[in-house]
Formats: sequence, structure tokens, C-alpha cells
Amino acid sequence: MMRGRMAQAPMSQPARPTRLNRKAVLLRAVPPAAIRRRFAGVALLLGLADKTQQADKTPWWVLVLRMLALAAAIVAFAGRVVNPTVGQRASTPLLIVMDGGWADAYDWTARQAKAASLLEAAEADGRAVALVQLSDAPQALAFQGAAEVRGKLAASAPRGWLPQDLSLWRDALPVGAFDTAWISDGLAHPGQDQLTAALAQRGHLQVFASDHPTYALGPAVQADGKVTLTVQRLSAAGPAVVDLIARGPDPAGTERELARVKVAFGAQDSAAQAELDLPAELRNRVTRFALDGQRSAGAVTLAGDTLKRRKVALVSDTADGEGLQLLSPLHYLRQALAPSSDILSGGLGDVLPTKPDVIVLADVAQVPRAEAAALQAWVEKGGVLLRFAGPRLAAADMAALAGDPLMPVTLRQGGLTSGGAMSWGSPKSLAEFAPASPFHGLSVPADIKVRTQVLAQPDADLPSRTLAALDDGTPLVTRKALGQGQVVLFHVTANAEWSDLPLSGLFVQMLERLAISGTSGSAGADVLAGLIWTPEHSLNGWGDLADPATQAGVSGEALVEALAQGPSAKVPAGLYRHDGLGLALNAVPVDQPLVKATWPLDVTVQGLTLPVQI
Repeated sequence: MMRGRMAQAPMSQPARPTRLNRKAVLLRAVPPAAIRRRFAGVALLLGLADKTQQADKTPWWVLVLRMLALAAAIVAFAGRVVNPTVGQRASTPLLIVMDGGWADAYDWTARQAKAASLLEAAEADGRAVALVQLSDAPQALAFQGAAEVRGKLAASAPRGWLPQDLSLWRDALPVGAFDTAWISDGLAHPGQDQLTAALAQRGHLQVFASDHPTYALGPAVQADGKVTLTVQRLSAAGPAVVDLIARGPDPAGTERELARVKVAFGAQDSAAQAELDLPAELRNRVTRFALDGQRSAGAVTLAGDTLKRRKVALVSDTADGEGLQLLSPLHYLRQALAPSSDILSGGLGDVLPTKPDVIVLADVAQVPRAEAAALQAWVEKGGVLLRFAGPRLAAADMAALAGDPLMPVTLRQGGLTSGGAMSWGSPKSLAEFAPASPFHGLSVPADIKVRTQVLAQPDADLPSRTLAALDDGTPLVTRKALGQGQVVLFHVTANAEWSDLPLSGLFVQMLERLAISGTSGSAGADVLAGLIWTPEHSLNGWGDLADPATQAGVSGEALVEALAQGPSAKVPAGLYRHDGLGLALNAVPVDQPLVKATWPLDVTVQGLTLPVQI
């Protein structure tokens, strides 16, 4: 039996190094020498030298200069004052005065910023402050904390007028000593010297004024078909050219620029005139004139009805004879209307297509049926139908005229004659106009006599439709509203056959009050007085139209004064209206030049941008 045994594997022998391994070991021990390769581009850098040298450390004199500059900046920002005034002034209240009129509007932001810096300085010193706009009505002043006044300053805005009598503010000044910072518009105002003296007696007075030239635009004047405006500037500041723009609605009703003209000032000129030659249709659409780039109420002139020439159509059943011109029913109407209106003549069928503003029927008894409907539609759209009585109307069938919408009242048959051989009484005089009448305030001449008239049938509506009456109470002028227009009847002739009224100046004034003749913008005091004018739009300090929702009506007497002396807080600038009359009250009155303010020698005047200590 064979005895088995485990086979044993042969033991592994260590690998002998190959020739390749021996070379690697030699290379690691003794690496080959580096080969020097020269880059060709290095030749371009040869010969260049770096001129900028960096010091190893900052020189001592540079450190000193830097420390001095830093110390000067710290002292400057600290606002320290050399030789400061100590004592009472540090705690004295401060009154900040701003003129606050339209002359401040151009740089109002800079004026607010100056007032804000004064408030900040006063608050830092713990001083009480009061802020006042001299364009407002005088009222008692009281000092408050700077934080309370700051809100009032932020809400302030320039007014559409200039300060009036500044001497009235003397009674409103606080009791005791206080300092004053007056931010002036550069214009001289009435009573300024008295207020300046009162403020200087209370404490230190400092004035701040802007160097910007102030421009003002006067009201428009129409003559010979041309419109002339006067442009003023406060001081002669070398040659200057400003653009005058006429604005108004286009045929679609959108307001746009209608005309532009350049106004040139010489080196020493303080005023220059601008002349515009506009077609009648374009002139009637102008609502305002403005100086381009001058955003203030003083650089704006509202036109109102000043430039509008109404188109008046005269219609009569009687042909004008060459030898009977003074007896013509239309002669005196032409004389009264020609200076301010465009006169049209012809039949109703000829004048209605021209769309006149007013149609005058002189002794036309009854309008033909074919034209009555068109005439009524024209009145209802806003036209004014003015009728005059005469022999034909007095002899007409009043029963056929009863209920005629083109007649304001029902008439009696025949007419009333006074003062003749077959009459029962003497000629009648005009009674004083009632307060509700548009003629209220006009003076009635005693020499006006009425000899013949057509009588109105009494009814419940007759008193409210009577605009003028005789001294016996019989109506002389009656009116009725018809749609958006009106029908007016003079119960006498348009010539001097029945009365002396057409021969008087009162006749023209009555036509002006009815918005038929003349323009209220150029009317005198006798045309404006006695009426209450309703504000339609007000003009703010920036020259923009605003809604005068809280403003009450203004009497004609107050408007007359404002037209001469300028608007005020009681009568602001803007557009006013009474019935069909439109009146523009502008910020700059007629013939009122701009005068530069002068200050006492002991009062320091500085610019708005200079830092000061009060």
C-alpha cells in the first residue's frame, strides 16, 4: 500500500532587477542637467525702466499735511463760529418771513430749503420759531417749536398775488424781542419800510434774496386787430430773449399752442412789448398768454373775454334809406356794436348759417314759420336773440304771438303813448335797476324819457323776467331763458323814435351787461359795479388754473379795485363770470411796474445759497 504525501509548492525566488529598472533608479539619483532656452520676446523688454517708485515708508511731512487737512475738515463740518455772539441771542426766538407771492414761484424750492436750514439751526439751539407768508391776510403770530413749524413749511406754496400793505403786519408781530430772517422776492411792496423798521427794533434782521431776474406779463390790449402785451423784468441783467406763447383750444377742444413770438430785451431794458397779429377766429380762441420757461402767475395773462369780438347779426324788416339813416332801426345799434363786434347784415336765412353769437331783430313782428324752427334751435344751443319793439310789432296780432317761444313775455295789443297831444300823461323816466337785474349798479340819467312802448300782459312770471322798468312799474326790458340761450326784448325801438335811450351811454352799457356789446375785460367801473361775480377758475402762484370751490362771490366794486391795484387774498386772480359776461383778473395789474426792493444800510442782504448764522 502506497503511502500518500502532500505535495509541497516550490518557494518563490526574489525578482532580479531588469535593465529598465536600473536606468530609472539612476535617473532619480542623478537627474539630467536643465537646458537653457532663450525666449526671443525678452529682447523687447531690454532697456525699459520703471519710473514709478514706491517709498518704503511715508515721509513725516506728508503725515503732518494729511493730519492738518483732516483736522480742518472736522472743524468745518462742526460749524464752529469764530467769536460767537453769546448771551440773549442764543435763546431769542426766530421769525422766518417769506413774501410768498407769485414772484417766489420760480425758485420756491430754494426758498423752502433756506427756511428749512434756518429751522434746523434754530432747533439745534433750542429756539422757538414762527413762519409767516406776507401774501396772506395779517394775523396774530405766535412762536412754536421748530418741529411744528416744519410741517407748515412743507405745505406752503406761493400765492397768485403779491403782498399788499405790509405795514398792517406791524400789529400782528409777537410781543418781546426776536430775530428775523426775511426771505425776500426782491420786489418793493407797499409798507415795506414800516415793517422793516419794526422788525429791526425787535432784534437782528437778516435778508435773503435771489439773483434770478423776475419776469411779469401785463394784460393783453387789443387795438386795430392786433394784440399787444408788455413784458417786464425786475432788473436789467444784460440782453435776453423770452418766448411769448398764446394758448387756447383747437377745433377739437384740446388746449394747445396757437401762436409764439420772441420778445427781446436790450442790455438796460426793463420792459419790452410783444405784438401778435392773429386772425379773428384764432384770436377768439385764445384763453391765455404765458412766458415760456417762467412758471409763475406773474408770467401768465388770462384773456377772458378781452380778445373776443362777438359776431352780431342785424335783421330788420325796414330797408335802410340813404336820407333816413338816423331814423333807421339799426343805425344806433351799428354805432354801439361796431367798435367791439363784427357786424353781419341780411335776412335770417342768410345770417343763421354763419353761426353768429347774437341775432338782433329790430321791429320784426313775427318770424316766418320756415325760419322760426331754425332760429329757436339756434337759441337753444346758446345763442342770444335780442328783439326791439316798433310800429310793426305794436300793430301785430298779439293773440297770434301768444305762446311764441321767441318772445319773452305776452304783449298787449297796441302800444302806450305818453306826453303827446292825444296822451293822458307825461313821458316816463327809468326806475332804478333792481338788485337781481344784470343792470344793477348802472346809474340812470334823469334826462332819458320814454314816450312810447309796448306793454306786457301781467302774469306770475312777469316780475322775474323784468330786467328794467319805468318809474310807473311797466317793464322796459324783459328776458326769458330758452334752452342754453336767452331771448331779450326791449319794449321800445332801437332808434330815438320812441325814447331817448339809444342816444345815451346807458344804452351801450346795457348791451355790455347783456354780453352783446363790448368786452368785460376792458369795461369800466360802471359796467362791473353792482353785480356779484362768481369765480369760475382761480390762478395759483405757479400760473395754473385751479377750482375755486371754497371761494365766495365777489362784488363788482371789489373787482374794480383789484383790477387797479392787483389781486389779493380776498379777491384772488382768476376768471370771474356773471351771466354771459367773463372777466379775467390777472396777477399783474395794468400800468404797474416792477420796483426793486431797497434795504437800510445796517441790514445785510445775502443770497439763498450762502450759509449764514442768525
